[in-house]
Amino acid sequence: MTADALTVGELALLEDPFWRLTSGKLYKIKTADGRGVIPFEPRPEQQVLLRELIDAVDAVKAKSPGWQKVQKKMKLKARRLGWSTTIGVFIADCLCFRQSFTATLIDQTGEDATKKMTGIVKVAVNAALEIMPLRKLKDNDSELTIDAEDPEQSAPSTFYAGTKARGGSNDFLWLSEVAVIQFDDPKRAEEIVTGALPSARHGVIVGETTWKGGKGGKVYELIEPTLKGTADDWQVDFSPWWQDPRNVAPHASHDAQSLKYFHDIQERLERDGIHLSDEQRRWWAQERRTQGIFMMRENPTFLDECWRAPIEGAIYAPSLDRARTEGRICSMPVAGDALVNTSWDLGSPRHTAIWFWQVVGREIRIIDYVAGFEGTLTELVAMLLAKGYNLGKHYLPHDALQTERSGSNFASELRTAGLSNLVCVPRTASVWIGINHAIEMMPSISWRNTPAVEKGLEALAAYRQHKEGAGALTKAEPVHDWASHPADALRHMAEAHRAGLFKFSSAAEPRPGEYGERRQRKGMKPRRISA
Repeated sequence: MTADALTVGELALLEDPFWRLTSGKLYKIKTADGRGVIPFEPRPEQQVLLRELIDAVDAVKAKSPGWQKVQKKMKLKARRLGWSTTIGVFIADCLCFRQSFTATLIDQTGEDATKKMTGIVKVAVNAALEIMPLRKLKDNDSELTIDAEDPEQSAPSTFYAGTKARGGSNDFLWLSEVAVIQFDDPKRAEEIVTGALPSARHGVIVGETTWKGGKGGKVYELIEPTLKGTADDWQVDFSPWWQDPRNVAPHASHDAQSLKYFHDIQERLERDGIHLSDEQRRWWAQERRTQGIFMMRENPTFLDECWRAPIEGAIYAPSLDRARTEGRICSMPVAGDALVNTSWDLGSPRHTAIWFWQVVGREIRIIDYVAGFEGTLTELVAMLLAKGYNLGKHYLPHDALQTERSGSNFASELRTAGLSNLVCVPRTASVWIGINHAIEMMPSISWRNTPAVEKGLEALAAYRQHKEGAGALTKAEPVHDWASHPADALRHMAEAHRAGLFKFSSAAEPRPGEYGERRQRKGMKPRRISA
């Protein structure tokens, strides 16, 4: 097709980005089987996103009043809803019609980034080149630069695609499957937050992702204030599976699990004004038989299902599921005749995690949790004392005795701040000794159902061991991410019990022969720090 294929009226409409993107006259996309191309004719929900992107780019560029409120968008989604295609075609339009425009895609893998470059953006650009007087200055799997054919109108625009952002500034930053990156590679997620996002400080940032890994991580920290309603830095949208009209299967069969699922959520569907046809429900049943336990992750019906999806390699999640089933996560009073002990894991002030617990007969009751405290150590101790608990002992990890450059250590600083009865737990030969003992203790642990404890439980449920690619061996250590400090604080309680530093009548009493003869390692004797 050439410019001659457009009517005079359509040529005039080329000035309108929304018409260009929604008319089906200019851009093309690959067919579902990848064997051909068809005009890009977006569905109504895709048109809504395109309008939002156009308005956001225009507002940010002009610094219109309130532009910060439309600058950053995170779209949480089910699989195969066409959002990547929508954003890719939008970028193609920006390359062709906006001068000196720079956009970058950060994707889960280099292969995924290349597929979006070649299979979406270039397909759309090539269709536009049949009409517009444009030329490619650079064209490879990771970079595409478009410029006017007339040298006097030169103002090239560039799109980069890869797993990291290039230096410089971006007018548009596209984060694809960033929540999956957060789960699989926490270090890279941190680099994205600290390195890539600032490159679009004066541009638009859009993420589209399925969710993986529960309520935690760098990406979750970005959107949590919006989810809680305490800030609006990010716009957070949710796109469920039922939003796609293609997700119907009139001839698929129901099964007991699908019937129970829809029975359980029917009241919520009605409350939220959601009507699911029988064909949609049959599609869900068919898809669940394929996705299995990961259906909530791949095709959530409600936003909160994203966080509830099972986590691969989860260590404590099965024990916590059992606790919920047995009613051991519940409302309970603080026992007035039992001391409240604490177990700690140390990090920066924000990453120090503390569990509060009581030994009541044959049970450990976990009654409180503190993490993410913003303040000095003195302020932290003051906050703990202000809770009014009848405090017992405070079990610290072995590195609380490590001398720092100042000549002091964490334990002595706690004592100076006013906390007494400090006990350092001896280090075990392997973290799995403490983890396995914690799992053994789990049937004897009850949890006080409070917002603070629930936040800690979310971290424990997300605590997991490394799992590499298909066919690879699982590493013999847990993943170190946002869930590590709460999990380590719980492990230190279990290690204290195993070392005989406290006792309660349970099936998990220390058994010396279980991990070989328990011998005190030189220098590892439990130490009581005087008040």
